[in-house]
Amino acid sequence: MQRLSRAEAQVRTRELIVASATELFLRDGFTATSLEAVAAHAGFTRGAVYSNFAGKVALGSAVIDALYERETDRVLALAEAARDDGLAAVIASVDAWGRTIVGDRAWFRLEMAVAATNTEDGGQMAATASRYERIRAATATLVTELEAAHGLELPVDAETLALGLFSLILGLGMQRATDPSVSTDVVAVFVQRLLGE
Repeated sequence: MQRLSRAEAQVRTRELIVASATELFLRDGFTATSLEAVAAHAGFTRGAVYSNFAGKVALGSAVIDALYERETDRVLALAEAARDDGLAAVIASVDAWGRTIVGDRAWFRLEMAVAATNTEDGGQMAATASRYERIRAATATLVTELEAAHGLELPVDAETLALGLFSLILGLGMQRATDPSVSTDVVAVFVQRLLGE
């Protein structure tokens, strides 16, 4: 087996730390999980954590980034797989995805805890804004592709639709995290009506 370069080893270490932190933060809570516990779980020292992250809030933000990236990739893959079966199939696949993740309580608690313990001057706000911007851009790209593939005439531009859709899902997630009886059906209804389906 070929040895990893220093840069590759550092990337791998960072990935292992984020994976361990994700598991522990979601399972045990952000506040209750120490950096020592994350390091031990990942098989490293606390120093390895600090050589990759400025502190616990930065690690928490990296975990949230990874969660959003994972779910964005997952929903885009589902939409892509359903694209040839028609727009209704795409909407149904996105709806099915939403029922499994929108309003995840552990994720919601993690985001709130990271935000509550953040004492930086705007660094985390900028990271969150950047994260949301990436998601909106990916959503706008999907909307543009669906528009072209299915000959849609959208009532608004793709960026505006992406902003509205992401805002709906984000707000719905917050509500469902506190009240799981809130239905995710509103997303499919919103998209169907907007697209004239």
